[in-house]
Amino acid sequence: MLTLAFWGSPTLAGGTLGTEELRPLLQQQPGVHEALTSSMNLAETAYAEVRLGSHFAHLGGARVGPYAIKATVRQSRKDIEVVLCTKARFLGRDGAELPTPGAENATRIDERLVTVILREPSTSAAGPGCP
Repeated sequence: MLTLAFWGSPTLAGGTLGTEELRPLLQQQPGVHEALTSSMNLAETAYAEVRLGSHFAHLGGARVGPYAIKATVRQSRKDIEVVLCTKARFLGRDGAELPTPGAENATRIDERLVTVILREPSTSAAGPGCP
């Protein structure tokens, strides 16, 4: 995983994306996907903690997790926040993982869902809380 020191401030701007764009990520863990979508109404938009800066020649503007999605628990109608913690690998044209210095030349991202956190929305100011 890349360290935050590598990411420089322009990449920590974050940004929104459609929750539907995160479906392939959620489907990496089918049981988790089923539990979330059957018991909660997920908002149509999500927030990515990291947006890649323009120094990423091919991926500038791309979003990378962790992702936060507002949701409502169907049974209780309580608001909750779902945080998707991910591990990203930056890949070159040949599909090989690029080392941290050099990741700015990546042509695609391989992102894996590692952990899902459910929390009260009021705790989101403390950051994503991913391990």
